[in-house]
Amino acid sequence: MVEDKWLEQLKERADQGMLRDVHFTAELENKVRERIQKRNPRMSFMRSGSVALAGLLLFITLWQVWPQQIEWGQSGTNPVEKPPTLLPGGVPQSPELWKPSPVVEGTVDNLTFSYLGEKPVRLITDENNIYAGQQQKFMWLLDGDFSNQVELVAHNTEGQQVELGTFEVGGGMYDSKGHFPSGLVLPTPGIWKLEVRSSGKYFGHVFIAVKSGISPSNQSLVEPLVRKFLETEEEKLGWLGKNRQITIELLRVDAPTAEKRRAYAWIRVLSENNSSGISAAMAFDVMYMGNDYRVVGFQMPEDGNRYQSSLAEIFPPDVLDMIWQRSEQPS
Repeated sequence: MVEDKWLEQLKERADQGMLRDVHFTAELENKVRERIQKRNPRMSFMRSGSVALAGLLLFITLWQVWPQQIEWGQSGTNPVEKPPTLLPGGVPQSPELWKPSPVVEGTVDNLTFSYLGEKPVRLITDENNIYAGQQQKFMWLLDGDFSNQVELVAHNTEGQQVELGTFEVGGGMYDSKGHFPSGLVLPTPGIWKLEVRSSGKYFGHVFIAVKSGISPSNQSLVEPLVRKFLETEEEKLGWLGKNRQITIELLRVDAPTAEKRRAYAWIRVLSENNSSGISAAMAFDVMYMGNDYRVVGFQMPEDGNRYQSSLAEIFPPDVLDMIWQRSEQPS
């Protein structure tokens, strides 16, 4: 039939346009026929302009019966992507876009310095020595218009937010308009965005990578102090005598401030002739005492039915996991 021929031509035209992803089923074809007959039962498809009119009717019919809403600029194979969600400061939420700010070198009056980020917020620090739970020194360089006090807020890729405090901004340093120092502790490893806010509003940010484990600086500070303490401790270890053989395996070091450390370790102490000894998890408190650091106290789990509960009182959960793994290893 002539009508069938024109319907085939209309389907070919639809395939070349915005309806190319529509599957032209028998049901749709019947609805088009019904629509045409309702408009003019005596209409001939051979009449001049019938193709355009039939095409319009086809479009109207498909628009009404198509099960999904057709959006301009959208097809089944190339959907329009929604804008990414943003963290404060307009940074994409997508974790794969979060990377540590690169190290940049600057020169002022023939003096070279290295920093992270870019104006208006830059950061001077040892980017290779930032570890979770351990304080790190940061020097901030600011440019532009900022208030005398600024706030620091940290975000990580898991959505965690940490308020880091308020800081007084001093005069210029190197080529910056203002600067301020800070000692910061980030609680978990990963990529963190350190955001500066001025008068409560976003001002700028720097990305840093926070590592897990114990920083080399804390390792070299704490381990000799613990060893010296264990060599002479008498209250709980006096029965081991002198000239003890000591093995230290540091599990974790918390450094909330520059003056304070709490170290968790697996300790093995043998008497001089190896006739007796102890192998146990211990916790040590290290403090700065005016001119040097010292171990000012330590804890170890109790014996008997208090062993399990005392472990939980002394050690945080992640250290407990390491203790259980360590205790299951053959001695």
